[in-house]
Amino acid sequence: MRCLTWNDAYHAIAMQVLVDLPSRGPVDDVDIRTVEPILLLVHQKQFPRKAPFAYSDRLDFPSSRLPHLIPTGRKDLACFCLHRGSLDDWFAEHSVTDLVHRVQGWLRDAASNRLIREEDRFEGTRIDHAVGIIVYPARDLTGAVEAGWASSGGCQGSSYLMATLLKNQATGAYFSARISYRIDFVLPETPSGRLIDLFRKYNRVIDEKADEDRLLLGMLVWASKTAVTRYFGTLPASYGDLRNFCREIDIDLEAAAAPYRALGAQLLGGVPMVVALLRPHALIGEGTAVELLNFVILASEDHSNEDGTWKDEAPVMALSHRSPLTASFAREMSRESAEAPTRVALVGCGALGSKVSLHLARAGHVSQSLVDLADLAPHHLVRHGLPPEAVGKNKAEGLAGYIKSMYRLDESHVDVRSYPISIYDLLERPDEFLDTPFLIDATASTAVLNALVDTHDLPASLHFSRCEIAHAGRLGILLWEGTARNPRLDDLQAYLFHLGRHNRAIAEWLAAHRRTQQEERAEVLEEIGIGMSCSSTTMRLSDDVIAVHAALVASAYKLRDKWAREGLGRIQLSLLDVGSGVNAGTETLTVPPVLILDARDADAWQVRIHAHVVDKLRIWMKRAGRNETGGLLLGFAHRKRKVIYITDALPPSPDSKGTPYAFKRGVKDYPETLDEVGGRTGNLIGYVGEWHSHPQGPAELSEKDLLAVAEIRAHLDNAGLPTHIMVIAPKEIASFVFTTDY
Repeated sequence: MRCLTWNDAYHAIAMQVLVDLPSRGPVDDVDIRTVEPILLLVHQKQFPRKAPFAYSDRLDFPSSRLPHLIPTGRKDLACFCLHRGSLDDWFAEHSVTDLVHRVQGWLRDAASNRLIREEDRFEGTRIDHAVGIIVYPARDLTGAVEAGWASSGGCQGSSYLMATLLKNQATGAYFSARISYRIDFVLPETPSGRLIDLFRKYNRVIDEKADEDRLLLGMLVWASKTAVTRYFGTLPASYGDLRNFCREIDIDLEAAAAPYRALGAQLLGGVPMVVALLRPHALIGEGTAVELLNFVILASEDHSNEDGTWKDEAPVMALSHRSPLTASFAREMSRESAEAPTRVALVGCGALGSKVSLHLARAGHVSQSLVDLADLAPHHLVRHGLPPEAVGKNKAEGLAGYIKSMYRLDESHVDVRSYPISIYDLLERPDEFLDTPFLIDATASTAVLNALVDTHDLPASLHFSRCEIAHAGRLGILLWEGTARNPRLDDLQAYLFHLGRHNRAIAEWLAAHRRTQQEERAEVLEEIGIGMSCSSTTMRLSDDVIAVHAALVASAYKLRDKWAREGLGRIQLSLLDVGSGVNAGTETLTVPPVLILDARDADAWQVRIHAHVVDKLRIWMKRAGRNETGGLLLGFAHRKRKVIYITDALPPSPDSKGTPYAFKRGVKDYPETLDEVGGRTGNLIGYVGEWHSHPQGPAELSEKDLLAVAEIRAHLDNAGLPTHIMVIAPKEIASFVFTTDY
């Protein structure tokens, strides 16, 4: 073992290692020996955080016959690829001795032809130390190569590439590499002199602007359609090397470069070039056997001859390929369906809405209509999804621009529309929703909720939902309508209040809301404002809390097509407790369609009964047999909307009496039950009427029933409340509502 100084950054440890060869010698006579000299390059400052590099220390190592090598710029060095992930992470838990054993294992597998597992495909060339990147959809270039082979009988060929040198500020933040190119498309034919002059003039105009993109033309060259089995342990570092490299894989590089130069297609000092060759099998992680190697030739005036040809010593640098962020690629990375998701209209681009929108956008859901009238203020940055440079912009427009900038290389597949107007104005333009099957309300506004409940002008196919945050961030709520708006948002809201009877989190929220109202000496509202607006500077709620609820809403909303097909309503609750510790969870409840009755004896009043209540009433009627039975109805009445929501019912009290001809309701236990219901629901759910059965039919009020109505009205009319009597018969249910003007 010898220790050497390699350069200013690395020391080298030279040693020999024993290799366990197959008993019959290396497979296919690959030149792996029993004793192999190796080098370990150890970084002087970063060791042991940075793992040593492992190299072969002989000039005739068979690099071209072996995979799992990291290409270098020196033909006399072969660098072993020892780990499929980060070698630094692996080395953090292992020693130098372990690393040497891993090198021995690599050499053993190389001799046994086991570097590539049977389930693996062909390993493409690794580019680990590129100085720049080149961005393009690989399928566009492999498609052009395959088309070239098809038209020429498999001969070598070349095409011109429309390219962009990415230098703008957004790109600087997007790509951190020193050199960044984008291949826009493969030109179908040789570019005209007029097009080249246009590009040259454009570059001249922006020459003094360092942060503007430049236009240029690159080259795509491909070998003949013969599989190349050799691996590349080194990559060319000069134009002479690149020309020889191409010759070895059956590409006459000068045959493509000479017309390129003669045409005047070199517009900048650097010339991006993509070299394509056929491998014997599909590449690992790819669906094609065509491998694309990316380079840039730095052929400035200093590296060009007087006749315009490029000097052999002109530097050539390898570029690392990056797939552009496209909507389909984002869906693939997010484990989403490959199909383009359905369009979503999001009303309210505040803290919660912006995060829901961005979660969906980052998962490739890029067909969105964003609606918000407000501008982004500085204090919104505490909780909003937009960056600081969006302050002063309209929220909907800023959010749309932000999403489009994420997919700047896939503009044709991004359809994000912004509406910097009020939702009330947009509701007067129903045509805007003709291609939008889903709408989600994230405004936390009771007025908007009322508008969406009451609207009848929007397309019947539009599916409504609403997301909100309640109880100082402890509770997130997603209300999802059923088919044909049944259950509707207001039905789901009523059922949500009802859940306070059995759900501790909801009960605590409603009780806290009730206490706040009492402290402020406010009356109980006809309906509670569930959500909280995040636009106020006085609201105390952290960004991470909103992000948790937004992520869960977005995760659920990715299921929107499936949920819509199932047809049921849904309530998703996200629970977050950050008191003594962090506890989180979700609960999703399905809500079947409600029974909708037009009330008799009262114009315009409607009764909406949750399905489980109907089931209860029928069970109680069946148990009573031929006798009438009855009890109380629970829910709440929306006087302005003229709707009574029935969320539950109470059975007959112990002191009630029923006969085949009449029912006399008692009172035992009812006061305590009503107090308990009111206490757990913040007094939002309470008495909203009475029910009784007519087992012999019909569902009409008898004279005795009308007398009972008069008695009840004597109490409720003075309070401005409707009197509601429900009659259930074997074949129908009827509701009778009596009101006075108020």
